[in-house]
Amino acid sequence: MVVEEKKRRNKNHNMVLRGVTWHFVAKINGKKVKRALSQSITEARRLRDELLREIVLHGDIPTRKQESSAGVLFGEFALKWAKIIEKKVRISTMRDYRISMNSCILPRFGDTPIADIGYLDVETFISELGCSAKRINNVLVPMRGVFRLAEKSGIISTNIMKMVENRRTEKPQINPMSLDEVNAFLAKVNPYYRPFFEVAFFTGMRGGEMSALKWVNVDFEKKVIRIVETRVYGVEGMPKTSGSYRDVDILPMTMRALKDQAASSKLKSPYVFLNEEGKPIEVETLRKNAWSKGLKHAKIPYRPMIQTRHTFATLMILSGENLGWVQKMMGHKSLKMIINNYFSHIPNLTHRDGTLFVQEYEKKFSGDPKRTPESKIET
Repeated sequence: MVVEEKKRRNKNHNMVLRGVTWHFVAKINGKKVKRALSQSITEARRLRDELLREIVLHGDIPTRKQESSAGVLFGEFALKWAKIIEKKVRISTMRDYRISMNSCILPRFGDTPIADIGYLDVETFISELGCSAKRINNVLVPMRGVFRLAEKSGIISTNIMKMVENRRTEKPQINPMSLDEVNAFLAKVNPYYRPFFEVAFFTGMRGGEMSALKWVNVDFEKKVIRIVETRVYGVEGMPKTSGSYRDVDILPMTMRALKDQAASSKLKSPYVFLNEEGKPIEVETLRKNAWSKGLKHAKIPYRPMIQTRHTFATLMILSGENLGWVQKMMGHKSLKMIINNYFSHIPNLTHRDGTLFVQEYEKKFSGDPKRTPESKIET
């Protein structure tokens, strides 16, 4: 009776808080039993009372699917999630998920029951990663996926990842090369790969798009390159986005580069760009060898190879080319990305201080002293 009275006074009897999740704890037939309940104290109490009723009626807690699943390890469930998701995402995306899982997430949570992982556990894990905000957000993507599937499957009652916010990231650094640097690089890069980089600099194509490019999609007569596929880590697939399907105009310098390339590879392979072994170019290998070495020989500070694409955009914009055309060439859905990324590179082809407007205003109202900017407001 004394024990029962204490329980009535203690609303949270037979419950312990671990992280942010309440657990049921009791001794049944001499054995300590623990079950994950909920992060909500009200829901946890309700579930606790149900378990106590089961013990009174049956002398034990009957095995149920929901309760037995509470002990599912994060690593075990992550494997199930991976098998489901790998058919739905790009191969390169799945590769990134596996890297995040194997190098960061599983060493920390792999052997922990997924129901026992709390919000504070995840935030502590994030604070100890010691990497950039962008990398942290990338690591969180597969973790969110596992928890989302666990919630839908009834493995957990509360998805704590909904409370974990992404870290604020900075805009990607745009570090394009000047036209002089482009020419210096092309003069020093391995001559075998020069046509590849000429096309990259003067079309704005992505590395994967160039790796997958086939001669059948190069129309010399219409002077266009049709972008219909990409190649990432040796596997070909659809372009990055629906807007990436496009026709890229072949400029004169691109035409010369493609004709030089045709002389060496068109009869050897359906692919436009081949490595020195006669196989389709892999961007990762090209970056380590030709790109890095070419920059070094040209005495140009290193920057990622994606800067060939940024270089195209800035060279075209600085030359006064129409922004809509630049957008089309690069495969962006709207002008927003062009303006957001390259606004600082848009040349001062027009005044930015309002002087042209003032001149037009003065011309229009030159005969009305009350309307000219120089007239003072009478008080």
